[in-house]
Amino acid sequence: MKTIALEEAERLVREGENYTAEDIKRVQQERLHQLVDFVRENSPYLREVYKDLPEDYTLSDIPVMEKKEFLEHYNEWVTDPELKEDMVRTYLKRDAEDNSLLLDKYTALQTSGSTGNPLPMVRDDYHNKIHGALLRNRLFYGVTPGLFDHSKHKTAFLVHISNSASSYGSYLKMRRLRPGYEENIVAYPITDSIDVLVSKLNAFQPEVIVAYPPYLVMLAEEKLKGTLNIPLKLILSSAELLTEESYHRIHDVFGVPILNNYCMTEGGEIAMTHDCPHLHINEDWIIVEPVDENRQPMKDDSEYSSGILVTDLTNYVQPIIRYYVSDSVRIRREDFPCYSRPVLDIRGRVWDAFSLGGKKFTTKALEVKAKFQKGLCSYQFIKTGEDTMEVRGVCAAEADPAEVLGGLAEKITGYFEESGAEGAKVSFSTEPMLSNKAGGKTPMYKDLT
Repeated sequence: MKTIALEEAERLVREGENYTAEDIKRVQQERLHQLVDFVRENSPYLREVYKDLPEDYTLSDIPVMEKKEFLEHYNEWVTDPELKEDMVRTYLKRDAEDNSLLLDKYTALQTSGSTGNPLPMVRDDYHNKIHGALLRNRLFYGVTPGLFDHSKHKTAFLVHISNSASSYGSYLKMRRLRPGYEENIVAYPITDSIDVLVSKLNAFQPEVIVAYPPYLVMLAEEKLKGTLNIPLKLILSSAELLTEESYHRIHDVFGVPILNNYCMTEGGEIAMTHDCPHLHINEDWIIVEPVDENRQPMKDDSEYSSGILVTDLTNYVQPIIRYYVSDSVRIRREDFPCYSRPVLDIRGRVWDAFSLGGKKFTTKALEVKAKFQKGLCSYQFIKTGEDTMEVRGVCAAEADPAEVLGGLAEKITGYFEESGAEGAKVSFSTEPMLSNKAGGKTPMYKDLT
């Protein structure tokens, strides 16, 4: 296991604050070689995959990898021969209050499984300390430190209660680091109704909230209704895409700083706000390559991609090197007054394809219809049968949910009819949006068939 002293991790991250573009290229290449050379010695699977790399290899020489391949070769992929996939999955199913480390030295999470079988991810000391330092020095830049003094202030997490969920893991870690003040750090399950969550928050009176974007939008609407009354001073958006519309809606209502972090179970803290609304890439530690539909790096990375390749230069136990993820992004490299690092704009997952009424569609057109539906803050499309779909969402406080969602269902019904899917039927529901069981995320599209 690769380890690092906490002080050294902090020093390296702070040192990276002053890197020029040329410095970034240099340290990326140095850290890539350190990682790949270690992997070739200790991962039987990747040793074979990388056997034909040239001596002075660069990132583009390294093969692209996908989750399916890693799941098929999990026990040979990891660099610690003691680690086995069954062992990791068993560890992830432990009791939610069990704070023990895997093999007494690793932490572990798993992906949400929204696109298939969840991928278990093990993280070593080096990864955890570097990424922790990134959070402290970059994401929390400009935030009043006293807010995290839990002898005086309270923090509430609205998350998926599971050891496999990274947001819940952050909650458990925060409690471990604040012995004696655990009662000031609580986690509420997102399976609770919004009315129950509002009641609990009003009773707890947190000044900091950590939650998924759809729930932050719902809380903003409850604040406008006058049902939510808490002394909020800071918001941390977690796990999912926080759209520009949602960001402004939440900020306009609460008027407090919103910290946003683009992270993933596989790659860690990829990009984050830095006392601003933009997501700046931590490219001294994580490399993001926007790619086209053929997994080839885009010639113009200012255009939205079909996916990305992620390389985490910090995980030596379960290496993520040129790992494909279907997030659609673009990178802006102009000078930003807030911070020197390039900005990552995220469009979210590539649109889902589905069939309804004998015709094929993607969710792109549905998203366009929803974006122009007045009074709709957040939305979800649920395929309930071969010819049936249901729409759900979060509506503005002043709006009638039945009228808003019913109007959207009517528009989408018309779209399907115009497209020749005359048998398609679209209904609406004012029930809460559905989350993925594995990761607690709220997908825009969900197939129940």
